[in-house]
Amino acid sequence: MARRRSPWALFFLFLALRGSVSFGFCQSMGSSGGDPLPDAPAAHVQEPSRYSRSKWFGVVDPGERIPPLYPHDKMMFWLHEEVQPLSLLPAFTSAGWGNLIDGDPKYGSDSAAYGERLGAAALRQASMRFFSDSFLPTVTHEDPRYFRKAHGPLTQRGVYAAERTFVSQRDDGSHGFNYSGVLGRATAMALTIAWYPHGSSNWRAAAQGWGVSLAGSAGINLFHEFWPDVRDRVFQRHR
Repeated sequence: MARRRSPWALFFLFLALRGSVSFGFCQSMGSSGGDPLPDAPAAHVQEPSRYSRSKWFGVVDPGERIPPLYPHDKMMFWLHEEVQPLSLLPAFTSAGWGNLIDGDPKYGSDSAAYGERLGAAALRQASMRFFSDSFLPTVTHEDPRYFRKAHGPLTQRGVYAAERTFVSQRDDGSHGFNYSGVLGRATAMALTIAWYPHGSSNWRAAAQGWGVSLAGSAGINLFHEFWPDVRDRVFQRHR
């Protein structure tokens, strides 16, 4: 049997690609945000910069005026998520927990196994973002951003946030089943069968990982829903 490629090599390849994308993205942002030419009106240069920041932010407050995501924007959305400063935090958390309980993928529980799990988690996370936040939303006309409820009883807001794992907002403002989030995660987990180590490259491990990813999505939605309230209260007390 051919030996599967080590996640270490894949992880470093992922970091190299991520760094090049981040560098190119920063270059394009820097070039677009530079000083305008002497004969160019200042308002014409500043307006796209204001919209470009809000377009790529993954959380939308009620009543917030944001530009729409067109198909070419959606296909780039996952890359903007990947270059965020904390984008690898879930991968580090997943690798640490997997090493602690010796869960899937079965690499062992030593320091070398942690590195392999970290590489596997980073690749799995990137593929989930691609399918759930870029490719499938383009096909299904869904908006990959999270739209906060922000008002009402805490219980209602918590239920709303958890439900967004299975309910999404369409480009036309309507709501329906979250095909991109549910099927995108299932697709990413199915692909792990091709490169997970022996003992984890099976449908049982893929289905279990899919369920964990859906629970993680609900947790992230809860964070997006309530963290702005906590942040504003803490800073208000500080002031």
